[in-house]
Amino acid sequence: MRKFSRGQSAFTLIEVIITIALTVMIVAVIANMFLTQSRLYRSQNAKLDTSASVRAGLDSIDDDVRAADQVLASYSTFTASSQTLILQIQSVDSTQALVADTYDYVVYTLSGTDLTRQIFPDAASVRIATTRTVARHVSDLSFVLNSADYADVTEVATSLTSSESTGNQTVAFTSDSNSKLRNN
Repeated sequence: MRKFSRGQSAFTLIEVIITIALTVMIVAVIANMFLTQSRLYRSQNAKLDTSASVRAGLDSIDDDVRAADQVLASYSTFTASSQTLILQIQSVDSTQALVADTYDYVVYTLSGTDLTRQIFPDAASVRIATTRTVARHVSDLSFVLNSADYADVTEVATSLTSSESTGNQTVAFTSDSNSKLRNN
């Protein structure tokens, strides 16, 4: 074992223990800050996702309502309700000109927590038959028509709520829109 002379110095046990304790406290504070920021990031990201989902869904519905000639009570196997909207839209040809007396049909339905948009085109139309999810994590959907008689409907009010869980917190976003049918 080597002995230290008076000119040499070393850390005492107390100094080492204090240094370790301070290091542990600093690491704990930094870890807590990181976890807090991580939770905040997830929460803000969920808010952005829900608001974007609602906005995309409402934009799609509004665009189709504005292009629609009529809201229908039923089409094929679909029946209109507060969570199902059926629109009749005039068909278009390859030059984007309207095809007289020919219609495509667009149906919005809530399937679980997904709002889906289905297009059923006429054979003369250039629209493509598709089924697409336009909003996710939908917790509430409501279509309100301005008339009980489908032939007299000129406006559709839509309320859409999307919610997403982030750990122990649920983030929800609701938005409403009113759209008038084409030529109304």
